[in-house]
Amino acid sequence: MNARDVVQWLSQSQAKLQDAGQTTISNGTRMDATWDAVLLACMAVACAQGWRMTSDRGHHVVVLEGACHALGLSELRFDELDILRDWRNRKYRAGYSVDTDELAEALEWVAPFLRDVATWFDENHRAMIKRGVAP
Repeated sequence: MNARDVVQWLSQSQAKLQDAGQTTISNGTRMDATWDAVLLACMAVACAQGWRMTSDRGHHVVVLEGACHALGLSELRFDELDILRDWRNRKYRAGYSVDTDELAEALEWVAPFLRDVATWFDENHRAMIKRGVAP
C-alpha cells in the first residue's frame, strides 16, 4: 500500500465535498462531486486494507461495499450511499437533471461518512497517515 496515495485520496475527497457545497455551479456537477467524495474515500480505505481496485464494470459499488464493510457501517448507511451512486449515474439518461432535494440529502449522507472514514483511519491506520504526510 502507498501511504501517500491514501493521504491524497482522503485530501481529494474533502476537496470534492467542498466543491459539492458550491452553489454557483450546477446541481449535476455538485452531485458528481458528492459521489466523487465518497468514491475517493472508499479508494483510500481499500488501499489501507491492502485491497486492489480495478476499473471493471461495477467497480464503484464493489469499492463502496468493501469500505462500508471495513468501517462496520450498517446496511442502511450503505444503502444511502448506494442511492447516491444511483443518483449520480442518472446523468447518463437523457433529460435527467439533479433534484435539489436529492442533492441536499446526498450532502447530508456524505459528511458523516467522511467523518466515519477519518475516525476509522485515526483508530486503525494512524501511522500510515503520518507516513503519508511526511516529506
